[in-house]
Amino acid sequence: MKKRIIVSLFITPLIIGAMIFQSLERTTPVDAKNSTYQIVNGGFENGDLTGWTAYRIWKDEAGMAAFDASLVHGYNYFGSNPYGRDGSYQLGITSQADQNSGTIQWDQASERMGYLRSSNFILGGSGWISFKLGGGKNPSFAHMSVRKTSDDTEVARFANRHFNDTTKATTQYGSSITNAEAFLFQYYFNISSVASLGTQLYILLCDTAAYDWSILSADSFVTYIASAPTPSADQTATNILPTISGVDTADNTIKNGYFGTDLSNWDLSVDSGNGWGRKDDAAKSNNTGGDGAIGILRSSAFIVTTNEYIRFDWAGGLRYDKQIFISVREVGTNIEKLRFVRRDNLSSKESDGFDNHMLDLSSLESTEKYYLELADNRSGGWGVSYVDSIRTVPLSEWNDVTSGDRAVSISNLPLSFSVTGVQDQEAVDYGIYFLAQTDSYCATLDGDEVPWSTLETAYGNLSNEAKDYFVNSGTTETNVVAARARFVYLHNKYGALMEWNYFVKSSTGVNYSPTQTASEPRIPLVNDELAYVLLVAGAVFLFASAAYIIFRKRFN
Repeated sequence: MKKRIIVSLFITPLIIGAMIFQSLERTTPVDAKNSTYQIVNGGFENGDLTGWTAYRIWKDEAGMAAFDASLVHGYNYFGSNPYGRDGSYQLGITSQADQNSGTIQWDQASERMGYLRSSNFILGGSGWISFKLGGGKNPSFAHMSVRKTSDDTEVARFANRHFNDTTKATTQYGSSITNAEAFLFQYYFNISSVASLGTQLYILLCDTAAYDWSILSADSFVTYIASAPTPSADQTATNILPTISGVDTADNTIKNGYFGTDLSNWDLSVDSGNGWGRKDDAAKSNNTGGDGAIGILRSSAFIVTTNEYIRFDWAGGLRYDKQIFISVREVGTNIEKLRFVRRDNLSSKESDGFDNHMLDLSSLESTEKYYLELADNRSGGWGVSYVDSIRTVPLSEWNDVTSGDRAVSISNLPLSFSVTGVQDQEAVDYGIYFLAQTDSYCATLDGDEVPWSTLETAYGNLSNEAKDYFVNSGTTETNVVAARARFVYLHNKYGALMEWNYFVKSSTGVNYSPTQTASEPRIPLVNDELAYVLLVAGAVFLFASAAYIIFRKRFN
């Protein structure tokens, strides 16, 4: 009995000492739901647009904005119709200022337009993403885009292909749905089929025209799925990214701009009700479906060099300038670089008679390729656009035509999509990610197995502002502090042997230098390791010696 007690007195402090030593490399396990592989606030569970950046289209007017924090809420739409959200919030189509009265401040018949950009994410895991979309009756004007952060190249485009399908909504929701106009349908897609794993991407919600359900509801953006899911056919998203014809043969002309015998060199958009076709030797948006037809007619690619202007004949319901317009888009990014509407003196035009119009493309780059989109998003009376005789012309012809013939160019279009206001959260998410990725290795004292290059790549993809926040000694956010301390400890312990890079740097390449503050718990570095071993060993020896003397006297 005496021997067992004495042995226990020696073993117990040794175990405690080992636990103390192990804690030098390990911290409390963290929640890994956020990381550089997940966008910030993808389910809108912050109750606002944290992590998202809104852009306006129409002259940058605030009253025309499609996306606003007031649209993030936990209510229903149009009375009792449920969104079918996950969690407590979704991005809705209406803003309800009064929970009791359900007052609708925004609706599907408003003029608002714009974009909503997510934070960046790195494509990882299985390469699949998932999301929920509602609204967006017409895919040409309301859709979700996935783009490369490096150059804004659009790699995929998705629409809500189940708009107002009450049968599918009822199946998904589990109880009867009688209105599915804004209902959130679940979608999945394998993004690695269009972008390589490790690519940094972002999501862009696009509402590009007014009225006629050109709005989106959204929820549950999950950009990291470890194992490939097996969605049903109804849950699998369809990539509707347009293919631009004639890119390899593009020159300074609009191919088949007179629509001589057919619509060759022109492509229809994906809307099932697209009415564009050749009629009466012109391109008309009511060739099928009458005034109610909606859609886009897209030209082949062209360049802007000698002839920097376009001249054409235009007729139809041109007064509806937020629905009937002409866009000039860049090949690859598909970003709308210019938008034109009817001439100033035709603000009330509803007529079959053609009028001359001139477009100024001189602001475009001669090194890029572009294409035209003839847009008709009006389903009511005079929801028609007639176009003929489209051709590029030189400056001399532009100057010969009176200014009254010049189409109005919509000012302040967003020409790129940078992320704003999420740098702090981006840094925090990286801290959470770093701790989660290294925790198991620290728990087993296998620090040399840490996936250092993966962690380095993820850190390199942070914005400059996020890097500066991460390395700032004044940043006391718990996850950032813990991740910085663990980084330094692991690098100093294993870095030289493993030839690891010291990658935690500021935006200007300055290494993070740890400082001791009251708010930053000190994690021992490799040079302290022997001292801590001796300290623990000494404590064990003193404790065991004292215990041995006490027990020896007692039992003797």
